[in-house]
Amino acid sequence: MDIRVLGPVEVLEGGAQIPVEGAQQQCVLGLLAAWYGTYVPVDLLIEALWEEDPPKTARTIVQLKVSQLRKTLGGRIASTTAGYSLAVPGEEIDLVRFRDLAARSRSAARPELAAGAAERALELWRGQPLQGVGTPLVERRVRVPLLHELWDLLEEHAATLIELGRHREVPALLRGVRHDEPLRETPHALAMTALWHDGRTAEALDLFHDVRRLLADELGVDPGPRLRDLHQRILDGHRPAVPRQLPRAVAAFAGRRAETARLAALLREGGVAVVTGAAGIGKSALAAYAGHQLAAAFPDGQLHVDLGGHGQGEPLPPERVLPRLLGALGVPAPRDTAEQLDLYRSTLATRRVLVVLDNAAHAEQVRPLLPGGSSCAVIVTSRDALRGLVLQGARSVRLDPLSPDESRDLLADLVGHDRVGADPGAAAELAELCGHLPLALAIAGANLVGRAGLRPYIEELHADRWSTLAVEGDAQATVAAAFAGSYAALDPGARTLFRRFGLVPGCDFTPDSAARLAGADPGTARRLLSRLASAHLVDEHAPGRYRLHDLVALYARERCQAGDDDPAPLHAYYLHTARAAAPLLAPAIELLPLTGDDPPADAAEFAGADEANAWFTAEQHNLLAVIDHARGRLLWRLVETLRAFMYGGYQPHLVLGPARRALAEAERADDRAGRAAMHHTLANAAFMLNEPRPAGAHYENASRLYEEIGWKTGTLVTLTNLAMVSADLGDLQRSLAGQERVVRLWEAFEPSVQLAATLENYAIKLLWAGRPREALRHQRRSVRLRRSLAEPPGWESRAHSVIGDIHLALGEVEAALEAFDQGLRAARGGPLPGTLSSAAMAWHVKGEGARAAELAREAVQVAEARGLVSEHEEARGTLARVDTSLGRTERVGLLEQVLAAYRDRSYPHLDTRARVWLAEVLLDGGRREEAAVHARQAHDAAVRYGLRRLEGLSLTVLARAVPELREHARRAAELHREYGHRLDEAAAMAALDD
Repeated sequence: MDIRVLGPVEVLEGGAQIPVEGAQQQCVLGLLAAWYGTYVPVDLLIEALWEEDPPKTARTIVQLKVSQLRKTLGGRIASTTAGYSLAVPGEEIDLVRFRDLAARSRSAARPELAAGAAERALELWRGQPLQGVGTPLVERRVRVPLLHELWDLLEEHAATLIELGRHREVPALLRGVRHDEPLRETPHALAMTALWHDGRTAEALDLFHDVRRLLADELGVDPGPRLRDLHQRILDGHRPAVPRQLPRAVAAFAGRRAETARLAALLREGGVAVVTGAAGIGKSALAAYAGHQLAAAFPDGQLHVDLGGHGQGEPLPPERVLPRLLGALGVPAPRDTAEQLDLYRSTLATRRVLVVLDNAAHAEQVRPLLPGGSSCAVIVTSRDALRGLVLQGARSVRLDPLSPDESRDLLADLVGHDRVGADPGAAAELAELCGHLPLALAIAGANLVGRAGLRPYIEELHADRWSTLAVEGDAQATVAAAFAGSYAALDPGARTLFRRFGLVPGCDFTPDSAARLAGADPGTARRLLSRLASAHLVDEHAPGRYRLHDLVALYARERCQAGDDDPAPLHAYYLHTARAAAPLLAPAIELLPLTGDDPPADAAEFAGADEANAWFTAEQHNLLAVIDHARGRLLWRLVETLRAFMYGGYQPHLVLGPARRALAEAERADDRAGRAAMHHTLANAAFMLNEPRPAGAHYENASRLYEEIGWKTGTLVTLTNLAMVSADLGDLQRSLAGQERVVRLWEAFEPSVQLAATLENYAIKLLWAGRPREALRHQRRSVRLRRSLAEPPGWESRAHSVIGDIHLALGEVEAALEAFDQGLRAARGGPLPGTLSSAAMAWHVKGEGARAAELAREAVQVAEARGLVSEHEEARGTLARVDTSLGRTERVGLLEQVLAAYRDRSYPHLDTRARVWLAEVLLDGGRREEAAVHARQAHDAAVRYGLRRLEGLSLTVLARAVPELREHARRAAELHREYGHRLDEAAAMAALDD
């Protein structure tokens, strides 16, 4: 199919035209094609068809037009609440093909290729775009912008033809745009240039006079400096020296489309563009590539000079550069530097020249070499940001490492597309080892010449990346040589800080952490970081946060000096700051007290939990990087702090490796304190990963070791957790006994948040055991204790949620709803999925199905967004139970998926409850036999684990599913009456009556 909008709107299929009836259908199709790739809102279509006076049925008419178009296009129109869009490949739309060909023309490596692509693009135009359809809005927002795209390409193509010597074609090519846009000077200048170079001087002069009269009559102004300068040169018959000094473009150039387009836009305006980036990033290659692409737009030549900013010798001063530039322009240079500068600017003022100042050291070196007018354009490349050139109107084009796709394309150009295609995984690994730096990739490509495959070279890189990224026999073709110039240009303080960044690979740095490495205050560190960022040795990837490119970090490590560079101050900062944050994020946390064997105190200060959480969120990967390089006592001390952060967003599975390594080191050193702390940490991680048996074993070891070293607090904490593990293993009675014992032990101490946390855990287990009245008493005591201790915010949401669950079990629905509402309001950082799920069940019990479903859906979304696996399954089960708008089959399927997810985990309470819910949903759908099977399984599990409320609920479902078992309902009612489950008792009695 061929959809055409660059002229009258048409649709062709196999060369035959398919009718698009009526101007309104054509307008809608034209807009969908013009804005291909986005959804066009219905309101915009209405405005395009009727402007400010749409009929009342406008929306219906648009829907009808779209429906008719769907039939025409075989249904290939997509629709969402955002609007409509064409669901066809881009190559089936002439406008998309035009833009693609125009882009190919602009990025072509040679002018003849650029001309060919432009000609194919221009052939697609058949008249005015969307010809004859639409309101003034279509004119303003579609037709005129598309004509500007056409005119831009016509001008670029004309410049290319002049470069190719095809002068005679240019005047006819530009006749249309000169007629449609007579006040646009560039087409006139290009036509004059073509006529002049074709030997038709008189016609060129006549054209100038025609334009001058037009501008005087229409605007009362003279032609601009470009036209006036061109006119004078034609009169003088002057054909100045035309320098062509651009270096040969690199053999392989990939990517950089956005940067090339930005350069082109800046240079066409006569601007100064500073291409800046790290060593080896490809600045000079881009400047040469873009210069060749734009050469036709600068018919008076292209100047190029290497300023030597980061080479072996001293950077070239302006007084040594000016005579070379003047000589290239065919102008003898006077002796006086000031006169040279005046002559240089005067000469360029009457010409259109591209000046490339490569490898600049600083702004003062560049500033005198900038042309004075706007007829010329300048590309400056530098490893420094050259911020001082902003005063001269310079704009920055920053280069980052290539993307993986760009790196692959560059490698393919260097070593062959067949070799890269044969092993794309090896090519990706090689690009990663090269840090996606063009210089490193080019060196790798040179080293791979004549070698059979990529894998052997990759093995060499893994063994010694630094020495392998060098071309043998060429001292300058190494990554090390590229970085050495940047390092040498630093002042001593910046050099020291940069070198010490190599001590802790994987980190990013702030002024606070950099200050510890620099041995300076944060203000000084901030200034040093700014200097390093300006030199592109570090990257400020977020406000106030700096990181090193992989290969730059490798160079920093190479420069580290034994004895002078020590990471200990940074390690101390992370240890003490993490310990300062820990109790704010997890008030019940207990860490072994510090001793004289630990690093001296050096911690950031936090005003509260929000600041501590913000610090950890930003620094967690750095903390892990420091842990990776720590040893001995420092290692387990750092890992120990992670126990607090596992509850604040850090993934438990990431703790396992460091904790096992730290435990092994503590065992080799016979460090009982370290062994205890690591068993405790491993237990917590295993518990959160729902691995109760390993967690229990680690808690037992930790408790024993804590007792041996005489730390009673640690003993109590691990005994508390051991009781929780018992519940997860299904031994609820043992868990309750353990919790009760630990409560008594904590009560022997001063009131503490540990006692409050233990009371809450005890309340939850009592609730599972079907003893809600006792659970409520202990939970209320926990809340009172926390308030009296002024525990930092963060506990309220969970505490209120537990109270809500207890009230719901007691049948006190309004009290439960109030508690859940308090829990949702108290949530910091967003509602907890568990609270949302529990609230959904309360609204379901109340009979408010829509509200229940809304909360359950939110619970699913929140748990999924935060990656909370257990909460996600619980929320999905709740949704299936309460959302009756879902189909019965879908609800059953959801619950079956939840049960399958629980199968390999230890969630006795959640698993049994989900099975009761599944039995209830099946029973409501009339599937009595299946409901009875699941109800029996739930009953057996509830009896086995001591889950008395779920035992009663499963008996009620069994009585409803199997009338012969009506006595089960009586037993359920008695059980619920004993424990105070009023609504559950009523439901059991209703089943008995039925």
